[in-house]
Order: sequence, then C-alpha cells, then structure tokens
Amino acid sequence: MMEVDGMTILGYVLAVMGSVAFIPQIQTILKSKSGEGLDLVMFSIADFVTALVTSLCIKSGLDISNWAEVIVTNIQVFTIHALARYYLNQPKQLSLLFGAKLLYIAVLTVAPLSWIKIVMNCLLPVVLFERGGAVYKHYKNKSTGQLSGATLFLQWAQISGRIFTSVMSGAESDFIAPMVLQCFFGTIILGQWLLYRSAKDEKTE
Repeated sequence: MMEVDGMTILGYVLAVMGSVAFIPQIQTILKSKSGEGLDLVMFSIADFVTALVTSLCIKSGLDISNWAEVIVTNIQVFTIHALARYYLNQPKQLSLLFGAKLLYIAVLTVAPLSWIKIVMNCLLPVVLFERGGAVYKHYKNKSTGQLSGATLFLQWAQISGRIFTSVMSGAESDFIAPMVLQCFFGTIILGQWLLYRSAKDEKTE
C-alpha cells in the first residue's frame, strides 16, 4: 500500500482550497450581473501568472500536489475576467482576451524553462506595482467593490499554506517569491474588505 506523508496530504488540501477559492467571486458576478469595481488589470495579470506558474511547475518536475490547483485557478480567473467584460458590454476586449489566452498558452507550451524563469522574475515588479495600486484604490474609495470576502479569505489561507509546503519541499526561490508577494498584498486586501464591510454595516444600522 502506498504511504502518503503529511506534506502530501496538506498539499492536496491546499489544492482543494485553491480550486474552490474563486467560485464565490464567480457567483457574486453572476448574481449581480455586473463587473463594476473589479480590477480587471489584476485579473489579467493573475491569469497570465497562474499560466506561467503552471508551466514552471510542470517543466521543473514538481509533484502535482504542489500545483494542482493552479490550473483550476487559472480557468476560474479567466472566467471571472470574461464574465466581467461580458457584463460591462465590452465585446472587443472580450475577443482580445480570448485571443491573448490562446496565444500565451501556445508560447508557454514550447518555451524553455530558463525563459519562463526570466519572465517570472520580470513580472515581480509588475505585480508589486499593480497590487500596490489596487490597495491604494480601495483605500481611496473606502470600498473593495465586487470582491468576494470568501474568495479573498480562501486565497489568503491557500497561498499561506502553499508557501509553507513549497519551502519544506525545497522549491526554488523564483517559485516562492511571487507567492510571498501575493500573500503580503492578499493580507492587506482581506483586511481592507473586513474594515470597509464593518464600516458599511455600521452606516446601515
């Protein structure tokens, strides 16, 4: 009988969390039939980064328990972006979105591992600038818009655990660094959601 260690079990638990993290956000968009307030630049970057991470993990030979949810996350992030464009009545941007998706999937399939690592490192400043801008936008508006609190929490819990399992499994720093950055800003944005929701509830009362 095959033995399964604790790290592998934790990896699969985190994979499940990551796989369902964006479902509440999709439900929020479908229920409201609106993409207002969503940072679509962030979802564009998240779509590309999750595709990049998937390619990096596969080409690096990491166990699937360390990245299984990334593929599902990529599909969900793309779905959120597409739904938002649809409800915002932006057919041209929606067509470009599908075209860009097919293009970079094709490129990442044939790109060597060394190129993917270079692109990953170059994306860190972009993610830093974009996430910092999102935090400032939320602060300025005193609102996180249509962002789902459940999605924010599941993302934060999943990425925190994923950092732990990646460190313990000896993953390279260029794989861990984007997750640390994502966790940092995820913590801030989750805190903003809780803060502005509490303020909104107090005004309602």
